[in-house]
Amino acid sequence: MIIGRMRRILIIDKNEAVRISLKQQLEKGGYHVIERDEGQKGIEFYRKNPTDLVITDINAPELEGLKTIIQMRKEFPGVVIIAKSTPIVEPGYINYNPLQSAKLFGALRTVSSPINLEGLIKMIEELSSHPVLVRRRSTRYLKFKVRTPLNR
Repeated sequence: MIIGRMRRILIIDKNEAVRISLKQQLEKGGYHVIERDEGQKGIEFYRKNPTDLVITDINAPELEGLKTIIQMRKEFPGVVIIAKSTPIVEPGYINYNPLQSAKLFGALRTVSSPINLEGLIKMIEELSSHPVLVRRRSTRYLKFKVRTPLNR
């Protein structure tokens, strides 16, 4: 449960330009932003220094984005996650929406790239204004075993 305005945000994204841009824009809004380029690095940081919110790219390297969400939700049931993704426009992915999967596995909100910054800030404010944030719609993520480079 988080009450009040969120101040510390962890961004997990492989794209350095996106991380830097998001960080600069959110810091202008008064947020303290920490960035990591891989899911595993983000989880390790969060273990030692929990933040108010995590924004993760679903297409992250090392520990792929959905696995990052599953692992974070398992270890930290109260974590507030916004998942972001670039739409997939390849043959065979017509009916697959990775953002829907992200919601099933624990993301509270999703956003499509390129990110509308105004919409993202409204989303962050909305998440911070509700006294009870972490009511799980699904527990499907509990049955998944997440393989990391350490336990393969």
